[in-house]
Amino acid sequence: MRTLAGFATVFLSALALHAQPAPSDYEELPELKASEILRDTVLNGPNHKVREEVPTGSGANRFTIDSNFGIFTAEGNAMLLRRIDEVNAIARLKEVSKTDEFTEALKKAAMKPVNTAKALVTDPVKTLSAVPKGLKKFMNRAGDTVKSIGKKKDPEESDTNRMQDVIGFTTAKRKVAISLGVDPYTTNDVLQKELDDIAWANFAGGMVFSIGTMPIGGGVGMALTATQVTGNFETMLREKTPADLKAMNRKILLGMGASTADVDRFLKNPAFSPSAQTAFVLNLQALDGVANRGTFVRLAGTISSSEADAIFCVQTAALMGNLHKGEKPLARIELLGDFPICLAKDGTTVVALQWDYAAFTPMADQFARDLSDFSKDKGGNRLVALSGTVSPRLRQELEARGDTVKDRLAPGPLK
Repeated sequence: MRTLAGFATVFLSALALHAQPAPSDYEELPELKASEILRDTVLNGPNHKVREEVPTGSGANRFTIDSNFGIFTAEGNAMLLRRIDEVNAIARLKEVSKTDEFTEALKKAAMKPVNTAKALVTDPVKTLSAVPKGLKKFMNRAGDTVKSIGKKKDPEESDTNRMQDVIGFTTAKRKVAISLGVDPYTTNDVLQKELDDIAWANFAGGMVFSIGTMPIGGGVGMALTATQVTGNFETMLREKTPADLKAMNRKILLGMGASTADVDRFLKNPAFSPSAQTAFVLNLQALDGVANRGTFVRLAGTISSSEADAIFCVQTAALMGNLHKGEKPLARIELLGDFPICLAKDGTTVVALQWDYAAFTPMADQFARDLSDFSKDKGGNRLVALSGTVSPRLRQELEARGDTVKDRLAPGPLK
């Protein structure tokens, strides 16, 4: 079974070095039932059904989604919402592709000298990665757009025109995706294909349509990222290129005290799409006044190796932000091994993590012991705050040791 590649693997491996043989009263991670844990609108919809079996491990519930457009998997509660929204977006886009207006737009597009643009951009996460060499000189690497267009003299005017076509097409694609409430940089290949087709009809064929009038497929709500970034974030994704977002993110991270080396490593980490990268940065920015945020930037850039890791970072930073602006103002971020934890202004040691299901396992036991040791010279008070569910057994153990436990702080799809 695939595990969360970065944070959870490092975390669990480190704890395994200290863990004692499991007594009989330790819990084994269960296989959950989708019908018991998910809201009805998440479990079933007009275009999907979540399979009953939900294995859980390394912090993530793992879902399989049967849909009218194929089988999708989701590693974690947050990703489940994203995938369901994407399935509904695919349904909307397919309805548009059946219209006479779409057919006529494709005919018009085929007659224009911009046909290479769509072929050049098939995956916005890797924008222009396969562009012919005449265009590659305009870019630093995949995902970046050209800052020198219109400034640098170049005899190959056709290359400049083609680049402008690419920019126009990708802009149209971002706007379509955001209008649908989905991430334009999603790893969902089926959705990317549908976005390509509709954006192409819009950009090259002059097709004008309103997403607001498209058939609504029973979506479960915007799940691009976490709750700390909403309206402004969506505007940024729609209006800014990946290069623009990266420049903005660099400025914010350096301004909060992260080192240049850590910022560069994070911005180059392919686990973070432009949207995940920006959401993480904005969530850290919301931790106004919290010291040592660069530590989390360094961890994110060093350890993250998958989309699930990126979501972990985004959601964990959001959970920290919710606590900071609410009941537990934070003073600084610290490390417990390779996991980010916080010290609150009142001296409480705070564990705020995006974690779907936590049980009383040997590793959870050892982590609790390490947390207790860590907090001894910091006042001794501890708060464990998780996005998902803590098992009754783990809650009992933690509270018996003096920990305050709060779960379901970001329940997402859960009942």
